[in-house]
Amino acid sequence: MINNYLKLQYKLLTRHFTATGLPLVIAPILLLGACYLVYYLLLQYPVFGSYAILLGNFQLLFLLTEKNRNDFLKNTFNKKDFYTIRLLENVLVTLLSIALLLSQSLWLYAFILGLLAVVFAFLTFKAFGKSIPTPFAKKPFEFIIGFRRSYLLIIVLYLLAAIGFYATNSNLVLFCVSGIALTCILYYQLPEPVFYLWNSRETPAGFLLRKFRRGLLQCLLFVLPLLLTYAFIYSSEWFNALIVLGGILFLIPFAITLKYVAYPREINFPEVSVLILCFSFYPLIVALLPFYYLKALKNLKNYL
Repeated sequence: MINNYLKLQYKLLTRHFTATGLPLVIAPILLLGACYLVYYLLLQYPVFGSYAILLGNFQLLFLLTEKNRNDFLKNTFNKKDFYTIRLLENVLVTLLSIALLLSQSLWLYAFILGLLAVVFAFLTFKAFGKSIPTPFAKKPFEFIIGFRRSYLLIIVLYLLAAIGFYATNSNLVLFCVSGIALTCILYYQLPEPVFYLWNSRETPAGFLLRKFRRGLLQCLLFVLPLLLTYAFIYSSEWFNALIVLGGILFLIPFAITLKYVAYPREINFPEVSVLILCFSFYPLIVALLPFYYLKALKNLKNYL
């Protein structure tokens, strides 16, 4: 039974990858490339690279604890097989990250990640229900769904930022702000049903501008408290906060634009690679945003 489940998950992963339009043989090459980039990050920034690895794996492990998913597994498998599957999933998700951390002799971070993989196998988290209010409007919907899937990561990032303020580590605070912004960008990965667009009476330009305004407002609800506190405590370094804020003001509209360039399919490898490139080098957005904005307008004319 367990072997059949793992084979099914492998088949689902391969189908998701081939849906990007890339041949399956490219997958190992991309995986090795991603591992090399993470390895390089650890070489250049061992502390912040370790934080990034831990937080990324934390979110993946958290997603695997979703209640409906785990209830299905409990109803399908006996108790022993259920926990075996959960442990195997968590080990497979974190194995490469643990190996990279060990390669740099970051024993403590590797131990923490391994401990999280074991602990999360026995946890189940239920997403916030409709009765619990959120600071976000229902339209657009991205932050409602995204927040309920990542609220624990947001809490952890705020706690790390608080530690950064307490330890007078300004770089850690900016790292947490960047992590929150990246989390918000990932909210735009999933497309809405096409009839949502059919019901809209806006022009493509009006539709995108409304998405930009709402997305920026909702993201700023997360990051502005930290940035304002940063500018107040580290008044001599306010320009760093301004640079991060400027990047957010460009990255959110760019992520929204890429979503509607790819619509109605999900954002895949071509869009993700461009987004990662821009996240690494902010000024590139200035050149690419107008190009992709026009492509998004052209695509939206088919639905609005």
